[in-house]
This record gives sequence, C-alpha cells and structure tokens, in this order.
Amino acid sequence: MTVRAALAEGTGALEGSCPGSPFLDAALLLSSSMGMERDRLLASMPDEVPPGPLERYRALLSRRRSGVSVAYILGYKEFYGRRYAVDPRVLVPRPDTEILVETALALLPPAGGIPSRRVRCHDAFTGSGCVGITIAAERPDVEVSLSDASPDALAVCAANARAVLGRDLELGIGDVLSAAAWPLDLVVANPPYVSTVLTDEIEAAGGSEPRSALDGGELGLDLYPALARQAFALLAEGGALVAEIGEEQGRAVKAIFEDAGFVGVEIRADLAGADRVVSGSKHAVRR
Repeated sequence: MTVRAALAEGTGALEGSCPGSPFLDAALLLSSSMGMERDRLLASMPDEVPPGPLERYRALLSRRRSGVSVAYILGYKEFYGRRYAVDPRVLVPRPDTEILVETALALLPPAGGIPSRRVRCHDAFTGSGCVGITIAAERPDVEVSLSDASPDALAVCAANARAVLGRDLELGIGDVLSAAAWPLDLVVANPPYVSTVLTDEIEAAGGSEPRSALDGGELGLDLYPALARQAFALLAEGGALVAEIGEEQGRAVKAIFEDAGFVGVEIRADLAGADRVVSGSKHAVRR
C-alpha cells in the first residue's frame, strides 16, 4: 500500500468518529509509524508503506477512533514552535492558548525595565507548563515560576522545562496562586473554565483529559474571583494579570477583574471571534 492509499484509508476511518481534521490526524499517525517528519511523508505519496509501519499505523488509528487524542497517542504537542510532552496527566495545549502567551509577552516590562531586580512572572494552573516555559524561552531575562494543584502535572511540567529550556524552573504545588510569592510583575493563568455540564458531556464522549483541569463549576467561572483577588495582592505596582477564558465569558471575567481592582481591563478574541483572553493592570500601566 502506498503512502497516498494509507492516508486515504486513515482519513476515511476517522471521518465518522473524529470529525475536524481526519486527514491531519492520519498524516501525523502515519508519519510517526514510519519514523519520519510529516512534511517528508507528504512528499512521499507514491512510496510503499512497509508492513511493520502499516500495522502500527492501523493500531494507532484504532486508538484515535476510540477517542484518544492524537497528542496523547504521540506523546507530544507542538506549541509556539516548540514540542511539549503530554499525557493524560495534563491538558493538551490548544493553538488558541498561544494568544494568552502573546498577550502576556506584550505586557511584560522591557528587559532592564526594573533596575532594582529581575522581572518576575508566575504561571498558575500550569499543567504541561507550555505557557510559562514559552515565556521563559522567549524572555530569558524574566524569572518565571509555575504552579499547579496536581503533583502529576508538575512532574510533566518539570520534564518539559528541562527538555525545552535545558534547565529547571521554580515549581510549586498549590491552589490558584497559593504557591506564588510577592512581588510579581505578571501573573498568567489558564484555569479550568469549562462548565460542569459540558465537562460531563466531554467525559461521556470518551474524553481523557484530567477533569480537574477542565471543570470550572456551573458557569465555568468559579476560579476567576480568587485568581483576581490573589493576583492583585501579589502584583507589584503596574503589574498585570492575563487569563484565558471560555467563549462568551469575556464580560463576566472583565467584571471580576474590575471588582478586584484591576484597571485597563481588555478582552481579546481568538481567530474565530470568540472571547479568549482577559487582561488587566494593577494601578499604573507600564508603557
């Protein structure tokens, strides 16, 4: 069977059970089975797929059809141009979360902007660490710390920090911002914001991501008040809080930020036009 025929077989097998990107999923699984990069695979359409890789490919297709995400099958996910290890202990990084990183980077003080000390950033609900580690990679001058309530998630995060950065980052176990220390110049967070009802539906459909990283309560907003209050107390003058949110949660989270004392609160949409990030500053806004 040629690569072209194998991709057609895989795409057809996934179309019914995994709508969305069946061809991409099939290509990623076949390239993994054949031990080559996806671009090289797509340039090898007429080539034959050896029996061993073809058998592995079909086994991976079966796992994908059962509802296991491609990232969990492969053991990694690309995020902001870097590869992060993932497994069912952590959420799979989403492309939309790159907007959270972009917003955070734009709100960081410039290098050398605080002469008396290093700029400090804390990433709460870190999971795989993709947000905080990316910030550390993009801004090596910033002191980045990360926290999560799950020791299992922090184990994944620690391994990713060493793999991506070649060094350890400061990690802490704690709810919301209990593991963070004053003074901070930026707090970035991707808290659970899926409603309990939708989380139940995701699990019933075979979703295997950790419930604790998804379920944000009845409206998906349970953790934002504590996040805003604690962040305001931990931020230095002019510091900022940036948080990812669910679709149509912008106005509610904006109000929560403002009630906690943040000013200049803004909502940023994703490419589909849905609410995705809310940011606000503590008192003075740095330029």
